[in-house]
Amino acid sequence: MTPKTAALLALALCCLLLAGCVNTSAPLLPERTLPPIVTPSPSPPPEDTPPLPIETPARTPVPGVDTRYDALGEYVSDSAHFQRYLTFENIQVYEQSDDTFMDAVLINAYPQELVCALNIAFYDEDGQTIASGRVQTRDGQYVLRLPPGETVLFSQIDTDMSLTALKFSFLYDETLGVLPG
Repeated sequence: MTPKTAALLALALCCLLLAGCVNTSAPLLPERTLPPIVTPSPSPPPEDTPPLPIETPARTPVPGVDTRYDALGEYVSDSAHFQRYLTFENIQVYEQSDDTFMDAVLINAYPQELVCALNIAFYDEDGQTIASGRVQTRDGQYVLRLPPGETVLFSQIDTDMSLTALKFSFLYDETLGVLPG
């Protein structure tokens, strides 16, 4: 047997010894192992028990909304309730002929028309508003009547600086809010 073969054989034996069954978990001892806890299943309430009334918390109604629930059955809790159904897509801020413009698509996921007014505001590194503009629909209206689905929006922002790389946000006009049309 050559030294190389002997070394390989010794290495194989070491691998077999190291790969042997080594169980480090604690053994189960029946005399010391606790039996499983059996939990009883809940029993149904007696048939003669009347159901408890469901109480709705008292809240102040939203101006202009006749009901406390919207058309999708969601509780109308505040004046910003209907904003949850509006999302923005394909937002583009660009410059053309020394003017700054914003184009966007607003998606109304509510099954009825929503009415609101929007502004767009641009911020510097410190979070200070440096430019803003009013948002309008294709027909030039600043009070936005948003049917279910997509609505294209526009804005022209009066400024003498480039806004294309700045952070911005859409701000709902609080005096009008977002309400069903």
